[in-house]
Amino acid sequence: MLAVLSLAGLGLRQAGATKNALAAAMNAAAVAVFAGGGGVHWLAAVSLGVGAIAGGQVGAWLLRRVDDRKLRLGVVALGVALTIGLFLRAP
Repeated sequence: MLAVLSLAGLGLRQAGATKNALAAAMNAAAVAVFAGGGGVHWLAAVSLGVGAIAGGQVGAWLLRRVDDRKLRLGVVALGVALTIGLFLRAP
């Protein structure tokens, strides 16, 4: 999502903020759908929610302090590493 928003012309910091807002909206919709189904393990859900909020805050803090070039290189490196890892695990 970050890559697409960057390609759409948003700056890296603005794209990161927009990505976070879109992710929050998607997750809120998922909560609304699944909460009514009764199959939610609420302790696990709350634990994941707290971790996600903490991670979002740390990410926002880092986004303001890290150089754009280093951030782009880190995002690309992480994407490449995940792609290779998933490719190697595929059956």
